[in-house]
Amino acid sequence: MRTWAQSGTENRLALVIGNASYKNSPLRNPVNDARLMESSLREAGFQVIRGENVSLREMRRLVRDFGDRLKQTGGVGLFYFAGHGVQMRGENYLISVDSDIRNEDEVADDAINAQLVLEKMQSAGNRMNLVILDACRNNPFAVKSRTAAAGLAQMSAPSGSLVAYATAPGSIASDGHGRNGLYTEHLARAIRQPGLPVEEVFKQVRAAVRRDSANQQTPWENTALEGQFFFKPSMAAMPMAAPGAGAQEAPTGASAVELAYWDSIKTSRRPSELEAYLAQFPNGQFAGLVRARLAELPGSAPASLSPSAPPKPSAGTSQSAVGTPAISDLAMGDTLGRLSMTDKLTGRRHEDIVRVTEATSERVLFSTGDAIGRDEQVQAVRLGPQVFRLNSGSLWRLPLHAGASGVAYGTIDPMLETQLEWRVIQEVGREARVETKVEFFRSRRYGTWVASYAGASPMPTAFELAIHSAVAGTGGPELLSGQFQQVSAK
Repeated sequence: MRTWAQSGTENRLALVIGNASYKNSPLRNPVNDARLMESSLREAGFQVIRGENVSLREMRRLVRDFGDRLKQTGGVGLFYFAGHGVQMRGENYLISVDSDIRNEDEVADDAINAQLVLEKMQSAGNRMNLVILDACRNNPFAVKSRTAAAGLAQMSAPSGSLVAYATAPGSIASDGHGRNGLYTEHLARAIRQPGLPVEEVFKQVRAAVRRDSANQQTPWENTALEGQFFFKPSMAAMPMAAPGAGAQEAPTGASAVELAYWDSIKTSRRPSELEAYLAQFPNGQFAGLVRARLAELPGSAPASLSPSAPPKPSAGTSQSAVGTPAISDLAMGDTLGRLSMTDKLTGRRHEDIVRVTEATSERVLFSTGDAIGRDEQVQAVRLGPQVFRLNSGSLWRLPLHAGASGVAYGTIDPMLETQLEWRVIQEVGREARVETKVEFFRSRRYGTWVASYAGASPMPTAFELAIHSAVAGTGGPELLSGQFQQVSAK
């Protein structure tokens, strides 16, 4: 049986529905939740069909079309619903925004039976199906009924499928006090983490929701999965292009994740979206085309900032990577290059010239706040707009080595206690990648920082930062991408 890690090109199709504009009991977040899930799933290589505030007739059409397309594409199918749901005689029903249910005997005719959705997916004969129901919000109809129970009933997962609930069967889930429901907020975050098997994704979500709800809400899954699946595989698990592969061999030279990402921005005229592609896939199948398009767009990076093949070192020059001076060669006042950071939510871009501001026998300090010991041990690292300074534990040593890992404790201005749990997950030639889990203890914000280094270069060639709050309504996420382009060695 093929797995995502093995094939890299397995089709992924999702139907995402968010219903909020109910006549009698409107909800705050399902539409936002559906949009968040669509974004996360597209990043994970899914083609996504999305419906918002849909009628019963439209829901039935969406489910039918979804099942038909899934039968054609095969691979992995995913159905996500956020909105009102009700349990009646052991069956779960998903409520459309135009449902007019006044008596319990009307439920079956005026709502969608969740079991029928799963059966439609199963009939496609594809490898794996995931059903995610954030539909356990309390429904006022249950109050009028003699047989309707709170929450949703447990559904049996057929072979090769998983059914996930925002909370345990018979319990009620929170609609959330911020922009998103508690369950979907954590689910979207876990989906974006590379290298997590699908079962581990839902384990992390369960632990996070229980923690942030003070044990009032416990997500639940019923699974009969066979084989392995990653929403977002680690770079080490993604297929690489065969030597000499040409542009016509995209299924081999580009992962399904990259192909899906490219498909979502291939007609874009927004520099921030194109630059985000380059940050995630600096050597991707379409990187040359993206750079050419950026050069033509107003407001994009000047040509000198567009990543290109690094210059060959001159004879007699000591360099740890082509065009990059070794830490031992750096001196006060040296200019390394230019760091650009892009806010992926607003498209705003910030650039800094990277210079050596301190060079002693023990360490080198850069204008960005990064600090590296002369023994090439990292002592401080810029995480987007802020700098992490090590107090205890250890950060990585340059050049990176696949398999290295550790935990570092330190502070981020202003004296915010922070923990970094990191590992090196890939090494291709002289490039390696660090994946870091970031947790700010007192502010209850956490996320990931993923960076690629070339050889012993003191600056990551590219990075992605995603920070979220564990407390709804306490601020939006930070989503940044960055690139470092060498300008000169001295």
